[in-house]
Amino acid sequence: MKNPILILMACFFTLAATAQDLENIKNEKPVRFTGALTTGTTFYHISGIPDRAAVPLWYMNGSANLNLYGVVDLPFSFTIGKQNGGISYPTFRQFGVSPRYKWLTLHGGYRNMTFSSYTLAGHTFLGAGVEMKPGKFRFAAMTGRLRKAREYNPEEGFQYYPAVYKRTGWGMKIGVGTENDHFDLIFFDGKDDPNSLVLPLPDSSMTPAANRVIGFNFISQISPKLNWFADGGVSAFTRNINSHEVEDQQKEATWFFKPKYSSRVSYAVKTGLDFRFKNWGLRTAFERVMPEYETMGAFFFSNDRQNVTISPNFSLWKYKVIVNGTLGIQRDNLLKQRLATNHRLIGNANLSVNPGPHFGFDVNYTSLEINQLDGRLELSDTIRVAMVNSGFGLTPHWQWADSTRAQAIVFSANYQEVNDRNPFTREFTNMDTWFFMGTYSLNFIPSNFGINIGGNYSKINLYQLQTDRYGGTLGANKVFFENKLTTSASTTYNFTRINGTADGAVISGNLTASIAATKKLSFGLSTSLTRSNSKQFEDYTEWMGSVNLNYRF
Repeated sequence: MKNPILILMACFFTLAATAQDLENIKNEKPVRFTGALTTGTTFYHISGIPDRAAVPLWYMNGSANLNLYGVVDLPFSFTIGKQNGGISYPTFRQFGVSPRYKWLTLHGGYRNMTFSSYTLAGHTFLGAGVEMKPGKFRFAAMTGRLRKAREYNPEEGFQYYPAVYKRTGWGMKIGVGTENDHFDLIFFDGKDDPNSLVLPLPDSSMTPAANRVIGFNFISQISPKLNWFADGGVSAFTRNINSHEVEDQQKEATWFFKPKYSSRVSYAVKTGLDFRFKNWGLRTAFERVMPEYETMGAFFFSNDRQNVTISPNFSLWKYKVIVNGTLGIQRDNLLKQRLATNHRLIGNANLSVNPGPHFGFDVNYTSLEINQLDGRLELSDTIRVAMVNSGFGLTPHWQWADSTRAQAIVFSANYQEVNDRNPFTREFTNMDTWFFMGTYSLNFIPSNFGINIGGNYSKINLYQLQTDRYGGTLGANKVFFENKLTTSASTTYNFTRINGTADGAVISGNLTASIAATKKLSFGLSTSLTRSNSKQFEDYTEWMGSVNLNYRF
């Protein structure tokens, strides 16, 4: 199935390339090449405790775009890097290009595409792809390698570094409409290559798999103020392509896939309404993902869940007051096969008030309530989960500015609580956290000089443990030589108390500088030093520095 897709892509690209309107492009510059290149390295040293960073570390990444006559774009990017002194080759190396001409985009190399949430959803592949949107016609296709084979290494251990089969896939999407009003049909197929591994596997449970998915995605603009959206998929997943076929299945199912004893078919669907008016809106959604729903077109998928969400928003007094939030109800164990059923009530609310140009404040609240009910077994009350995690935040802020100075004051207060409602476990799991912070910044505009000062206090209460930390920070920044050199420095000092007894302190400082050598070339330097003294834990000193170069063309 790969060759027809590639031939189709080549035909459409040739058609697009020969359909240029020469009258519209004759005044354009024939070739424009723009982009950027960044490279750098990091230095690291620590004493007192084991290393917390992999060094030496270097990296290089770049992006560029070749534009032909103002209508054809050929963008591409690359990234390479190296970690750990024992490795003599780049540990990460990918290259891809996505040329674009009007309504046509081609993909080659390492790319990722998204057809829908339940089919191909951003999985990186090494291969080719195409996207076309001429008028209201919508078409996309891809083919390539989804995963590279990895042999079993006895020295690394199968549990932490398991072998994997080479995985390939292809898919296409065809539809009609626009971005705000369309209907798409999607097909995706993935398969492991059982011959891609040479060494015998120590774990016989690892088997080559295959996957076939049919999906749809649509948005219907019922009215200028109301949209109806829906997304769904049906996935046939075979855990072992070498398992026996199921002979007594209905023949009508074989057009989609051939059922085997290791196969399963699951579905996922999401739908909702989106109301949008002048000063208020409301979004409602229902999602149901059946147990073991899986697609090879996504790196990770959360299944066995049903969600109902309501998300209102509104504004008052010419957007001086903005309110938004979300309320969601979730449950799992849709087929009653788990030992327990979890019900979750999830909510958040945000309030932003800005009555004038100088003062405003933000308030936010979050809550997660979990209640565990009996599933296949009757749960003991000693292990039953019933808790509420909640948080509250308040951030007032003031700012003033004139032709010579700009000042700002910001305060922040946050409270988080874990409230265990199980009387058998709450004594050991309840926790609350307080955090307060205040900062003042002053910038002298004519001299390009600024200072900032701040303080912070935090308290964490756990079972038989209370930790307090408080301290301050002081920083400054300065721009020299007509914005060619930008520098900043800061230092932070924090004291720690454990159960009311002084434990030690942590002091840190950092320096940064950015040098604009030319309009296209710039350098960046940074260094930081941290010293920690503690009675409960080991003392350590940690230093890190970095150098980077940026070139724009």
